[in-house]
Amino acid sequence: MLRTTSLLAAFASAWTLLPGSAFAEPVELPVVAETYPYLEGTLDLELGNDWVFRADDPGAEVDDLYFLGELGVKLGLTPIFAINFGLTAESVLDPEPFKDRAFGDIGLYVDTLNLEAKLGAATLFAGKFGPAFGTAWDITPGVYGTEFAEDYELSEQIGFGATYEFDAGAAGKHTLGGHVFFVDTTFLSDSIFTRRGRVGIGDGGIGNTEKLNNFSITLDGTDLEALPGFSYNLGYRHLSAGVTETADEDGFVAGLAKETALASGMVLGLNGEIAYFSDAAGLAGDDALYTTVGLSVANGPWHGELAGTVRRLDFAGAGSTRDHLVQVSAGYGFENGIDISAGYAHVREADLDYDIIGLRLTKSFEFTSRK
Repeated sequence: MLRTTSLLAAFASAWTLLPGSAFAEPVELPVVAETYPYLEGTLDLELGNDWVFRADDPGAEVDDLYFLGELGVKLGLTPIFAINFGLTAESVLDPEPFKDRAFGDIGLYVDTLNLEAKLGAATLFAGKFGPAFGTAWDITPGVYGTEFAEDYELSEQIGFGATYEFDAGAAGKHTLGGHVFFVDTTFLSDSIFTRRGRVGIGDGGIGNTEKLNNFSITLDGTDLEALPGFSYNLGYRHLSAGVTETADEDGFVAGLAKETALASGMVLGLNGEIAYFSDAAGLAGDDALYTTVGLSVANGPWHGELAGTVRRLDFAGAGSTRDHLVQVSAGYGFENGIDISAGYAHVREADLDYDIIGLRLTKSFEFTSRK
């Protein structure tokens, strides 16, 4: 903003020197400076209903009406320093077998709390955050598109991270990231209203070490001149064994996404991601492979999605299983920002099948104290 207004002022002054200029005197344009502190963020609200039917396990046939709220806030302290804060309200416990649930077991917890420092193209942060690794758990379209990929999402970790953005011109913009962390075992790992329980090192689990011996390295890119609408992500992670594990886990991920605007006015989206894990979940000799694809079509307020994931688990000396999820969904976005969607999924997990129908009503709000 400062550079833009300065250029405008210089242009206005130069204009007065031209023959026939209508300006009798040079025009002084105000210079608008950033003000600190400032507060900005988003609030995402969702009402949903999931009905599981035709399940091989009769206890899984439940109807779950739920609420989800996610608040993300940035408090800008100076041109360099900011505080990031996130709250989530959701059902923090799984439904009980054979029992339907309506807005049950809702807890409130802090999912993000960190200090950020932006130094030119580099960004540093320390505190509680979700280290980068993969994107399918976030961007795969549809009511159930992200379900299996969420297995490898990294969230609620304590540690340090850094990213560096560089512009390669026609070759695109790229971001290199590195993070060291461990599972949050502080009081922030619990929730209020409904307690989900504080995480302890004795609970085990990969990454639950209370040491900075877990890390991820990522590279993301977009804005390639030869491939408009294209983006990619690459990542590697190492998660150390907790007290209940027998090995450290190593994971690799690679993903692509493409969005295309058609001449008809329709927008076509496509994404795919493969993630491989050796000694998966900290079990020596076990491997896991996830393959996720998603397709979306939007035409004005209408949208539709087709997505699926295949998850292959190979067990040390004990065969393998092949889980899968296929979903189809559609929705309508109103001018006031409210979106209503409906979806169906067929799921096979641990050699058991079930079908699920879901409804989603969502609305997002943005706010800022900046003028």
